[in-house]
Amino acid sequence: MNTPRRRPPASTPKPIAKWLPAIAAVSVLAVVVLAGTAGGKDTNNIGSNADAGAAETVESATSTSNAIDDSTVGYDVTGLTVPESTMPAVGTDSTPLPVTKTQLGRTLVGGAYGDDVKQLQTRLTELGFVPGVIDGAFGEQTKEAVWAFDKLVLKMPRDQVDESGRVSNETWQLMQDPIVIQPRRPGSGTHVEIYLPEQVAAVFTDNRATLVIHISSGTALTSERTKDNSWCETVTLDTDADGNLLDPPQQQAVCGVSYTPGGVFRFQRQVTGDRVGALGRMFNPIYFNYGIAMHGAKNVPLEPASHGCIRMNQTISNTFQSFVHLRDYVYVWGQDGKEPEQYTKQQSYPVFNYPDPDATTTTVKTTTTTTKPAVTTTTAKPSSSSATTTTAGTPSVSTSAKPTATTTAPTSAPTVAPTAPPTSPPPVSPPSTLSP
Repeated sequence: MNTPRRRPPASTPKPIAKWLPAIAAVSVLAVVVLAGTAGGKDTNNIGSNADAGAAETVESATSTSNAIDDSTVGYDVTGLTVPESTMPAVGTDSTPLPVTKTQLGRTLVGGAYGDDVKQLQTRLTELGFVPGVIDGAFGEQTKEAVWAFDKLVLKMPRDQVDESGRVSNETWQLMQDPIVIQPRRPGSGTHVEIYLPEQVAAVFTDNRATLVIHISSGTALTSERTKDNSWCETVTLDTDADGNLLDPPQQQAVCGVSYTPGGVFRFQRQVTGDRVGALGRMFNPIYFNYGIAMHGAKNVPLEPASHGCIRMNQTISNTFQSFVHLRDYVYVWGQDGKEPEQYTKQQSYPVFNYPDPDATTTTVKTTTTTTKPAVTTTTAKPSSSSATTTTAGTPSVSTSAKPTATTTAPTSAPTVAPTAPPTSPPPVSPPSTLSP
């Protein structure tokens, strides 16, 4: 029989005793700092744990963001080498459970419903793809999961992928094989791999695929300012170059290149919620290369369609940030077929927006108004002030005693300094000037 141990009588602590908790806390802090310093070394194939980004700034959707000091924080990671050997994206499960394959009695496509669709959704989820709720309804998210499977596992060219998400019985048999999605850059912790040629991205945690998703990146294959690569639009900026709120917002005519560079990066900041940028709406963006972010979008087509960001299904973006952490590595395989580590620092920079060379003024609605006396009847005496009567179809205009036409000079476009790719880390353009 166990006898309860009696609590020793309380004694008066020695003077140093009362400082022991504080000393212990300082010691723990020192260990954490040292561990963080050691973990920050840029080496290949090292992911990040959940605590790595705890001290990073997290932006809210309603707050204005400040420019990041690039002297202390950088997006790109250089000095890495391509591993001597890499694993293929698809491997064989070494410990598969016994599986009795089933047969599809029909070809499944978007809009289908039934238990066979449930089986499809269950298997896609087991492999790491994200078909959505396993409800037997072949919706948009299930279709995009099939697209990702076709491109990554079946190595199907994008132009051969069926837009309906077609799953034949032959495809279903392959899907039931003991396959596993594996990282090309294995290592502990969490990291993201983005395959631009396949338009697929994957999140790996301790070498296990936790999310494998269809994406849509920038339309340009190179960073050159060609007609096909570039866009020019008049955009409304709500922040300046330092991230300060502009009140009222300013309109600027700018151009850019819809290019997503390859390279090795890290997540550095994120916004929770709906972010309205200059060129569109981004849901829950998390930035890894200055203004280039992974974010949710309503339209994620089979082909590259963004201005440079990585679009994902809007529903997936609602939880994506919970699967990754700030400071996690992001490996991007470029459209040119190079490995992420093969890009130089200069090649990894995005193409920053620049002033539209053909624009001379910024047009602001209701800014320019020209009043012609010929279409205005003044009923008041010349000595009276502004009561007016206008003819039908003519804007109501307030006039002075003298029927002199008033012309408001158009507002000239604010000048934006060109931001050519710099040789040292460039200033961060505000998210509103970079492309979703």
